[in-house]
Amino acid sequence: MFDQVFEQSPGRGAILRRKKTLMQKMMFWLANALFLPLVALCYLTISAEGLRQMMPVFSLKLWKTPVPGAGYLRDYDGWNRLDLSMLMAFLLFGAVTMIWFYVFKFFMERGSLSRAQADSPVLFLLLSSVLSIILLGDCLIFYLGLESKAANSWGSETPDYIPLLATILYMAGLALIGAWHADYHRSQTV
Repeated sequence: MFDQVFEQSPGRGAILRRKKTLMQKMMFWLANALFLPLVALCYLTISAEGLRQMMPVFSLKLWKTPVPGAGYLRDYDGWNRLDLSMLMAFLLFGAVTMIWFYVFKFFMERGSLSRAQADSPVLFLLLSSVLSIILLGDCLIFYLGLESKAANSWGSETPDYIPLLATILYMAGLALIGAWHADYHRSQTV
């Protein structure tokens, strides 16, 4: 009976492990349901604009794509204005959020980072390079979207440092979301 509560960890003493209560789980998912759609909506509009600035091919409307059934989107108001940049921004948001989650999950496991680097340094370097390129590319896309919005719709009186500061805050916010999710899955409390 007590064997499930006290699990032995190699090299350490007994660790007390408890499951999260139903209330803790509900609060976590309620916070996700309230907070993540707001973050995703802001991210999608700005990053979609950044993708359109980088590559004009992302301005192609979804109903014009050669996907079976996509032509029906033309008949519905709002859906006819969706383009490839919104779809790619949504996929990029999911990928970057998961990357931050796994980065913090990796850092929270004591010793696993140094073990991975010592066991296979080439693989560790490759993975960290790919992750860094994706995160910096996402940062650049977000910055270009903000810069375009500042030049077009915010007015000419917007200082040049505002998009840069907002991009830094955005990256810190996504990192906090990833850290929060990693902590929730690793700790016994929310």
